[in-house]
Amino acid sequence: MPFPLPTPEDLTRQQEGLMELSLRQYAEAKGLTVSPEAISRAVRSPQGMVSAIIRSQVQLLYTGHLHLRWWGDQYFPDTAELDNLVRHADIWGVFQRPATKAIGRVTFTGDPGLPIPKDVELRSSTGVLFVTTAPATIPAEGAVLVDVSAMEAGPSGNVEGGARLALVSPLLGLSEQGAIIDADGIAGGASEETPGDLLERLLQRIRQPPHGGAFFDYPVWVQNAFAVSHVRTLPNWIGAGSVGVCVAMGTKDAPRVPTTAELDAILDYLGRMNDPDHQGVRPVTAEVVMVPVELLPVPLEIRLSPDEFAVRQAVDTAVRAFFAKEATIGERMPLSRLSEAISAARGEYSHELIQPSASVMPSLSQLPVPGAITWNAA
Repeated sequence: MPFPLPTPEDLTRQQEGLMELSLRQYAEAKGLTVSPEAISRAVRSPQGMVSAIIRSQVQLLYTGHLHLRWWGDQYFPDTAELDNLVRHADIWGVFQRPATKAIGRVTFTGDPGLPIPKDVELRSSTGVLFVTTAPATIPAEGAVLVDVSAMEAGPSGNVEGGARLALVSPLLGLSEQGAIIDADGIAGGASEETPGDLLERLLQRIRQPPHGGAFFDYPVWVQNAFAVSHVRTLPNWIGAGSVGVCVAMGTKDAPRVPTTAELDAILDYLGRMNDPDHQGVRPVTAEVVMVPVELLPVPLEIRLSPDEFAVRQAVDTAVRAFFAKEATIGERMPLSRLSEAISAARGEYSHELIQPSASVMPSLSQLPVPGAITWNAA
C-alpha cells in the first residue's frame, strides 16, 4: 500500500482541523459559548498566534517526513545515495572500482647487457609521468620490451602506440634517452567507476549470489579492479578444468580490444596456475586463460520515414544506445529488439530494417558493436 509524502499544505490543513476540534472540545468542557466560525477564524487567520504555532509545527513535521523518506530510500540499493550504495555493494562483495592506471610496454634500445632497473621514470610529450614496473636487461639484439605504468590514475595516462617517452633522468648505455611505446599503446587508465555502473553490477550480483568460483564470479572479480566494459566466462576453454575469461575494455558505449599488457595484468590479478607469486583472488584451482574480445561490427541498412537529417541522427543515437545496453559477448542479439529500438527514436514514423535481415549471432568471443548505417531512400 503506497504512503504518499504529505505536502506542507496537506499538513497545515490537517493541523488546522485538529486544532479547531481541540478548541471546540475545550470550550464545551468549560461551558463556554464560542461559535465555530470564531474558532475557525482564530485558527486560520494568517496573522494569528495559533496560525504561527501551526506553521512552525508543520515545518518540523515536514522535515521529519523528509528524513523518514530519505531513510526509506537508503534501504534499497537502487534509490540509495552513493555512500550507502557503496555499503550495500560491499556487503555483496562488489567494490566500487577506483580510478585505474594506464599500463603498457615500451622498447628500450642500447648496449647488450645493459640493465634497465625497475622504477625508471619516463615522461610523455604532454607531461604525463610513467615508470617501469619490472627490471629487464637488453639482450644481444640491442632492444628489450619493458612493462610500464602511469604514475597517476586516470585516462590522461592513455597514449597511442608508437609514441616516444623521454627519460626523466639519463641512463648511460642507451641509444636514445627514451623509449618507444609498442603498437598496443599504453591503455587502461580510467576514472573511478560511476554510481550507475556500480549499481548495475550490484544488482547482477544480487540476482546471482556468490558461489566461490562459479563462472559468474569472474566478471565481479575483474570489474572490481579493471576498467572493463564486458566480461564473459568460457567453461573448458582449452580443456576440462580450464576457464576462458573473455574481456572487452573501455565503456559499454565504446568497447575496445584489450592490450597484451592488460590481459597479463588481469591474469595476475585472478591468479596464475601453479604460480605462488600470482595466486590471485580466485579461491579455486581452475586454469584461467585470458581471451581478448573480438569486436563484431554490425552494418545496418535502413529505409526510414520520414527520411530527414534529424530523424537519422535520432535513429543513429538509438542504435548506439541499444548496442551499449543489449550487446553481450557471445550472446544472440534479437532482430526484433533492434527494430524496436529504432522505432522508439524521436521523429521516426516507420522504418524497414533491410540489414541485418536476421538476429546477430556472434561467436563465443565476439561482441557485436554498431557498424556503419546505410540509409536506403524510400
